[in-house]
This record gives sequence, structure tokens and C-alpha cells, in this order.
Amino acid sequence: MAKHILDRPRQSMTSRVAPYAAVLRRNGPEGSSRAAQVLLRRSKGPMNAALRNKAFLRIERDALASS
Repeated sequence: MAKHILDRPRQSMTSRVAPYAAVLRRNGPEGSSRAAQVLLRRSKGPMNAALRNKAFLRIERDALASS
């Protein structure tokens, strides 16, 4: 009868992270097609600096009011 899996010595040379890292490399923006890279670099929408600043100030005011 074979030993239980926990009774066997663990191979220290193998990493559990390697398969996950391979998937990230394959599916990440660097490993994607050229068209996907261009879409990822494209701006995410119209950036109105005044509206963005207003939203940040509102969030900060709420945070200061609650503390």
C-alpha cells in the first residue's frame, strides 16, 4: 500500500505559484494581442478635471465629517 500524501517528503523545488504566474503572463495585457494592448492604453473616458476634483473633495469632506 502506498504512503499517504502527507507522509511523503515535499518537493521543495516545485512552486505552487508557478502555474498561477503562467496564467497571469498568458492572459495579462503583455501577453495579449496587439489590439488588446492598444485598447488597454486608451483613455477610459472623458476626463473633466473640474468634475474629478469636485468628486475627490466631496469624498474627503465626507471622510473628515465622519471622523
